[in-house]
Amino acid sequence: MNAVTSNPNASVTAFAGAVTILLVWGAGAAGLAVPAEVASAFTTIVAAIILWVGRIERARAKTAQSASATS
Repeated sequence: MNAVTSNPNASVTAFAGAVTILLVWGAGAAGLAVPAEVASAFTTIVAAIILWVGRIERARAKTAQSASATS
């Protein structure tokens, strides 16, 4: 069993961590100071949003699949 497919939440949080590192780096390059606590909280928020959107998309796909199976 593939670790990525069996643990999608871990993959999402790793992606969120990478995205927020780049965003915090970009903010620093623009002259904005971002404390470590804020960067950590931002990572959590980004991961939660990505997981929430993914859950909605999985529910839509499941609904569409069951609708096509009944027609």
